[in-house]
Amino acid sequence: MALSKDKFDQGMTTQEYIDYIKVNKQPFIDIYNGVEVPAETQAFFDGLAEPLNLAVFTSDWCGDAMSTTPAVLKLADSTDKLNLQVFSRDDELELTNSFLPEHRAGTVPVFVTFDAEMGEVSRFIETARSLVPQIDSMDDNIAQEVAAEGASGDEVRAATRGKRTAFRVGKANDWGEMILKEFQQLVAEGLEMAPVQRPSEGGTEWPPPEA
Repeated sequence: MALSKDKFDQGMTTQEYIDYIKVNKQPFIDIYNGVEVPAETQAFFDGLAEPLNLAVFTSDWCGDAMSTTPAVLKLADSTDKLNLQVFSRDDELELTNSFLPEHRAGTVPVFVTFDAEMGEVSRFIETARSLVPQIDSMDDNIAQEVAAEGASGDEVRAATRGKRTAFRVGKANDWGEMILKEFQQLVAEGLEMAPVQRPSEGGTEWPPPEA
C-alpha cells in the first residue's frame, strides 16, 4: 500500500499528536524536552539539498515509542528539511504494516522518509539497533528490583511499568542521541542509493520464522 501525498498530508503535527496522546503523555513530553539534537545530526539535515517528507506511525502505549518517537519528532521540529506528519498506528494498522516485513506486522513505531515525489528513501523500525542491549539490561535490572521488593500480581506489572517509564525519562538525552545518529545514518544511506534500490532499512531486527 503506497502512501499518497494526499494521505500523508492528513497526519498530525507534533503538538497535535501530543494533544491526541491518552497514555504516557507527560513522559512523552519530558523525553521530548530532554532530547538535545546532536550537532552533527542537525547539520546533516539542515544541509540537505531538498526537504524530505517524514511519516511517523506510533502508539502512545508502546515503550519503544515513548523513547524513540519524541526524539525523532524533536529532530523534525528543529529543521525545515523534514516535513513531518504523525499517524496513530492503531488507526492506520494496514498502512503501517505495509512498511514492515510480514513477520513483523504490528511492530511500532515506524519512521519512513520520502522524497518530494513520495518515493521512499528510508525505513527506521522500532528503535536504534545499538540501543537494544541497554533496553534488555534495563528490563533485567528492573525485574530484579521488583522481585526484591516482594510485589505480586498486578503490583508487579504496575511497578515494572512505572520503573521502565522513569528509566526512559532519565535516559532521554543519552538514548535520544543514539536514536538520532542511527536515524541520520539510515537517511544518508538511502539518499546515496539509486531510487530503484531504495529504501534503506534500519532499526531493530527480528529473524524471520524458520520455514
